[in-house]
Amino acid sequence: MELIPSETSLVVAGAWNAAILTPGWVMQHAFQKPLEEQGRVQVFLPALQGAVFEFPRYVIDNMAYIVRPDALVVAPNESSAECLALSEDAVTRIVSVLSHTPITGIGHNFEFRDQNPSPASLAVFTESRQDLVDQMPQGWIPSATAIVATFKDEADTVQVNMQRQWDGAAVTVKFNFHHPVTSSEQARQVLDGTNGYRRMADNLELARQLINRIYSGDPQV
Repeated sequence: MELIPSETSLVVAGAWNAAILTPGWVMQHAFQKPLEEQGRVQVFLPALQGAVFEFPRYVIDNMAYIVRPDALVVAPNESSAECLALSEDAVTRIVSVLSHTPITGIGHNFEFRDQNPSPASLAVFTESRQDLVDQMPQGWIPSATAIVATFKDEADTVQVNMQRQWDGAAVTVKFNFHHPVTSSEQARQVLDGTNGYRRMADNLELARQLINRIYSGDPQV
């Protein structure tokens, strides 16, 4: 079961203005770089008219980001603890400068995948759909199965949504650590890992431990 680094992301749900969060502004305020020290920015635009993904993707320094009206999505270019922390620190500065921006949640997202799952790994999917298989007409066979579970901590500050999916070949496990917040100050606490909150690297380690316990092998990262 391998961690898929390209699927790691930090999502700040809220009301965001793409006209403010330009690459130059982000470099200046999130990375504290004056204009004369700002480096190259890569911009990726949707390839097709009317595509689902219609927002520009900016790549600067150690992260990429997308600004949607309902969320700021940040993707660190590595899943190392250092790189995750750098992205969190950058977003903390954005939230601090734009302190009046309504923010409703912080999400940490990770994905693991097994391209060659063992029969033991597939058993949970077989069992979860057996009642449906028993009732399907002859000639129909399962092609995909998804199992979703949600847990929350005792302090009720974070909930983790876990989706396990079999697509007919690979098994994918997705983790979403969702932190409901009501203010920019609370958002900064999540991003800083203060007041009892866990930072991205800590939640990634928890996800790794769960994967190891469920699938009896260390994820390859």
